[in-house]
Amino acid sequence: MNSTIKAIIVDDEPNSREMIDFLLKASKDVQVLDKCDNITQAFESIKTYNPDIVFLDIEMPGGSGFDLVQMLRETSYNPTIVFVTAYNQFAIKAIKYAAFDYLLKPIDIDDINDTLTRFREKQKNGKESIAEKPKADLLLEQLKGFQKIKFNMRNGVLFVAPDDIVWCEASGSYTVIHFHSRKDEVISVSLKDVEHLLKPYPFHRISRSAIINLKYLTKIDRRNKVCVVQKNGMIFKVTGSPQQLKLLENI
Repeated sequence: MNSTIKAIIVDDEPNSREMIDFLLKASKDVQVLDKCDNITQAFESIKTYNPDIVFLDIEMPGGSGFDLVQMLRETSYNPTIVFVTAYNQFAIKAIKYAAFDYLLKPIDIDDINDTLTRFREKQKNGKESIAEKPKADLLLEQLKGFQKIKFNMRNGVLFVAPDDIVWCEASGSYTVIHFHSRKDEVISVSLKDVEHLLKPYPFHRISRSAIINLKYLTKIDRRNKVCVVQKNGMIFKVTGSPQQLKLLENI
């Protein structure tokens, strides 16, 4: 076994990247090869350096740590993944269930040392490719059930499973979330920011003021400029722009 552990850090927060780097450098056998702030950069870095271990943030603009796991499964690269996150009960349940390692922010030296000790022990027994690991499939499967989106509200936060959202409607600087089986919720997030949060899921912005869940799209009426979305007997007619409705027909 190579005595040097090659590591890459992936986190969109500069302070977090530097803290992990600082803690890792306390171990003489760890070499940090790169620090990345998004999964696209991380994917290229992994192909360049072929690291032994990747400290991977979960929530990042442009794609989550789980998206990077999915990307790596299509390659021959096999780094050990250690998820790094502020506490998110839904994500942590999935990670624990699939037996991936993880660190909770704020991270201290004992957390890092425990993780490295487990990694060294695993190295002695060999490691599997992430593309072949049954636990990678299990993680992605579990995330379908555990994954929820956190929206800020004036008096707290709202956790919502993407499948529960039928459509979203702009209301000034706020957004109204329309559900099929519960009352609407008003969140203190602009529709533009909601669009970003929903990017990994099958949603489409059909106008300046509306985003629909494509899973429930049943009809496009260009004459009346509406999309019909339906779930469990609830039917919504949502106005869309002519350009977006035409685009939808070709999806």
